[in-house]
Amino acid sequence: MKKAIRVGVLGAAGRMGRIISAGLNADSGFAVEKLCDVIAGEVPDVGPITASVDEFLASPVTHVVDFSLGPAVDENGVRVLEAGKHYVVGATGYAEETVEAMREAAENAGVSCLIVPNFSVGANLMMEFSQRAAKFFRTAEITERHHTGKADAPSGTALETARLIADAAKVKPGPVNEKIPGARGGGYGGVRIHSQRLPGVLAEQAVMFGAEGETLTIEHRSISRESFLPGVKLALKAMGGFTGLRVGLASVMEDLK
Repeated sequence: MKKAIRVGVLGAAGRMGRIISAGLNADSGFAVEKLCDVIAGEVPDVGPITASVDEFLASPVTHVVDFSLGPAVDENGVRVLEAGKHYVVGATGYAEETVEAMREAAENAGVSCLIVPNFSVGANLMMEFSQRAAKFFRTAEITERHHTGKADAPSGTALETARLIADAAKVKPGPVNEKIPGARGGGYGGVRIHSQRLPGVLAEQAVMFGAEGETLTIEHRSISRESFLPGVKLALKAMGGFTGLRVGLASVMEDLK
């Protein structure tokens, strides 16, 4: 029998942090041994939350999942890797410089760092399908919808999807003649991104491709936060199978088939 993966959770007091902590703890393949957030507290049936990052990093956990906020990743990401922990980043909104710093820290420490814009297996397949479609369609737009509590826009998933599309083919942006500034959304690599924040929505994204006489829409919806748990488990199991930094759940999905 394989030993349980010893996990620590940063951002454990948040909605995602609590759900993931409880979900991992209920699986015999994982042992959630340390929780950390800016305010101490407790996750029922899992354990106490410390507010001390130093205490958290001194624990014997081997894998860290981070569901804190971008500024916290800027502050703590490199420290996690320098402490010799495999690091799964589920937070968004950190600086691009932080990514490069974490890449170097992971390589120097001989550990793995995986940045995951979206832990949903379905959402990652949506991105994969979109990258393939981009080779045949030259116009694409993304509409992403999230709950009103999401702090950043566009979402990390939308940005990663646009990057994959742009890498696959040279996409032509649609015409821009805005009567209201921003009406055509933001642009990334020739792909227009439209962000919506609405109550009653968790996480949705539609990628629409257009060509002469036809359109193709690839759409995904997450109905509950529990949909992210299988992807978190998959990511944690993949850690240690590589050294350095990777981006996206798809970068390890093939390794675990």
